[in-house]
This record gives sequence, C-alpha cells and structure tokens, in this order.
Amino acid sequence: MAELLSPAKSKLDLATSTAATRHTESRKAGEAGDQGSAGKAHTVGKLSYLERSTARRETGIAGVASRAGAAGGTIRPFARSLAPSTPRQGEKTERRHDAGEPARAKQKPYRLYDQKAASIAKTIAERERQAAKKGGKRLGDNAKLVIAFALLVALGTGLYFSVPEVTRVNKVSVSGMANTTEKEITEALGLTPDINLVNADIPAMEARVLANPKIAQAKVRRVFPDQLAVNLVERKAVACVLVNEEIGTKSVAIDAEGVAFAFMDSIAVTGKLPVLSGIRFERFVPGQRLPEHLRPLLGDIAGLSKESPSPLEAFSEIKIEKISDSEAELLLFPSGKSVPIRMSARLTKASLGSALLVLDILAGRQGAEKIEEIDFRTGTIVYWTKEAQAD
Repeated sequence: MAELLSPAKSKLDLATSTAATRHTESRKAGEAGDQGSAGKAHTVGKLSYLERSTARRETGIAGVASRAGAAGGTIRPFARSLAPSTPRQGEKTERRHDAGEPARAKQKPYRLYDQKAASIAKTIAERERQAAKKGGKRLGDNAKLVIAFALLVALGTGLYFSVPEVTRVNKVSVSGMANTTEKEITEALGLTPDINLVNADIPAMEARVLANPKIAQAKVRRVFPDQLAVNLVERKAVACVLVNEEIGTKSVAIDAEGVAFAFMDSIAVTGKLPVLSGIRFERFVPGQRLPEHLRPLLGDIAGLSKESPSPLEAFSEIKIEKISDSEAELLLFPSGKSVPIRMSARLTKASLGSALLVLDILAGRQGAEKIEEIDFRTGTIVYWTKEAQAD
C-alpha cells in the first residue's frame, strides 16, 4: 500500500510545489507591479485631471508577470472609464496634489463662484453703507454751518441797528480842570448826534483837546453804555513874561517846559511868580515856546518854587541877557534893594542863599551905595562900584 501511494504522493508533492512556486512568482510580480504603479502615480500626480483619468495603469497580473518579464514587457491595459480605477484590496496607491493646485480644488466650481460672489456683494454693501454714513454726517455738518451762519447774520443785523442807538454819547465827564471849562473841552471833542462809543475816534479827540495851550496832557476813554470820560493835566505857571500888546503891556504865564500858554489874567495862580524880562515875543499867540537853551532855567525855577520858594521870592525880577544863540546869563534884582546880582543861567538854592547873604553883609558897610553890581559867575564874589573898580 505504501508502495502504491508513493507515486501518487510524489505527484501530489510535485503539484503542490509547482503551485507554491507559481504563487510566489505571482506575488513578486504583483509587488513589482505595485512599485511601478506607485512610481507612475507620482508622475501622474503632476498631470491634469483629464490626463490622469485617461492614463494607462500598469498593474501586475498574477500568473503572467514572469512571462511578461521574460518577454521583456508588461501588459498596459486602458482604463475602462474616465474615472480612476479603484485600487484593489491591500494595494497601496500614492496620489498627490500639484503644488500649484489650490486646496479647495476638490470643491465644486459653482460653490466657489457662489462664495466669491457673496464676498464681493458683502464688500460692496459695506462700502455703500460707509459712504451713506459719511454722506449723512457731511450733510449734518453742512446744516449746522448754515444754521450758525444764519444766526450770525441775524445777530450782526440786530447789533448793527441797536448798538449805535444804545451807545450814542449822551454824557461827558471831565476831570483835572483848573483853568479850563467843560464847555471848552466838549467843543474840542466835536461831538455830533452820529457819534457813539463804537465809531468815536479817540485819538483825534485827544489831539483836538491838546490843541488848547492850557492843557499839557489829555486822556479820553469810553465808559459804556453812553459816556466819555476826559482826564486832563493842565499846565502850571512857574514864571511870567511881560509882552507888549496893542492895548498895552500884559503878563503871560510860562510853564516848566517854556510854553507861554495863557495870559495871567485868564488863569488862577497861587503864590508869587518871578518875572522874567529880556524876552521878546513878536505877535504873541498863546502856545509859543521860549528858546530851547532856556528850558533848564525854567526847570530850576519850577523846582525852587516847589521845594524852597523863599529865596526865589526875594527877587522881584530875573533879567535874561543873551550872550549867543545858545547861551545867556542872568541879572537878578532883589526886592527892596538896588544892587543887582549877576549869575549864570542856572539857579540853585545855595547860590541864591549866598547872594542874599552877601547883600546883607554889604548893606552894613560904608560906601555900599557906590556898589553897582555883584558878580557870582566865577565862584568868587566880585562887586563893581560906580567908578568901575573891582574889589
């Protein structure tokens, strides 16, 4: 039995071995086909969808791989449809998207178009909304400007007609008057019914007030609603000058600036004023000035009159003798005495006191009646007698 079964067993073993060999070769051919298909898939991934759908696929077929290899080629069947074939179970395939292909290429085209159209419509709607918002704001700002302009016009019109009536000058107050009258000042202001505090020309008014020679300073200011206030500083007489008029000799008041501003009979004067002689006016008009080089002398007289008037009041006349166009000297005549004193054109309290002291000393000496003049110009006391001898 064993012998009978041996040939059958040998045939069975040979068939089994042959089938195993064929199966092994078929599997190897399938693996080789898979590797070739993977390499081709990497190449096909760079093609378009239509090209990838119509490309031939190289697939290893069991039982023919070895023969195909022996024949030097492989079987390349065409795909049955445009769609890519379904990989077999256990088969690994590689599919890659192109680097330039967008990630959303798998989506349907009409969906992409709808999304883009919706985005564009949303952007346009947002822009229209912003434009409408800006237009409404601009319209609101313009309306505000128009209303503000209308209010300003109405206000300006009301002020134009009401302010002149409310601010018309109805009253004038003047302070600092001593030798002037309120009538003189009011006439100098030149007020008319059309003048109000708004259109009043203040500098011109001040200039007209200062045209009065009795006034040294004038300040005009507005006092709302209907008043002008005038502050005056009048000139103050420090000496007087005799001038010859057609009706006779008249005395003219002179201030510290050398202005002969008024006749003495038209102003009020307190105290005794020294009389200046040797000054000649041609066709005197109030407001004329003495020569510039005499202004320091008038300043000295004004200072002495304010600080120590007694030495100055002891002299009844101060005669100005001209030396040149810019120089002069003085000859002072003491009250109650006949001997004059010659001095420079500047007066001080000390020089006047010394002159009065010398006069008192000489008055008790014998021969004092022969003294014709005492000279204080050099600082050394010199007196001249009638024989023209200096002692």
